[in-house]
Amino acid sequence: MTQTIAQCALQGASELLSRYQRGERHFPQSCLEYAFLRGADLRGANLEGSDLHGANLRYANLRGSNLAKADLRCADLRYADLEGACLEGANLRGSLYNHSTCFPVGFDPVTAGMQPFEF
Repeated sequence: MTQTIAQCALQGASELLSRYQRGERHFPQSCLEYAFLRGADLRGANLEGSDLHGANLRYANLRGSNLAKADLRCADLRYADLEGACLEGANLRGSLYNHSTCFPVGFDPVTAGMQPFEF
């Protein structure tokens, strides 16, 4: 999912985190490819259709977030909390998870093409 700059709601992890801290939660179609969001608190964020390909989301709190149709290929989701998140239509092929990654009820990371990685 490659988007042009004009199509993106926001660009870059620092802008996302700054706006989130100010109370914004609506960030659909954002360009966050390879973003460093390790440990970020993004509970309830709407990132529908966003490009998070290769993003570092290790230890991120994404509880209740909307990641529908997001590109999460090759993202690092180890130790991330995705409980209650909407992952409908999200592309998670090749993304990493481990025993501590929390998924929504009924979500199967293997079926989604995710890769277990414990180190």
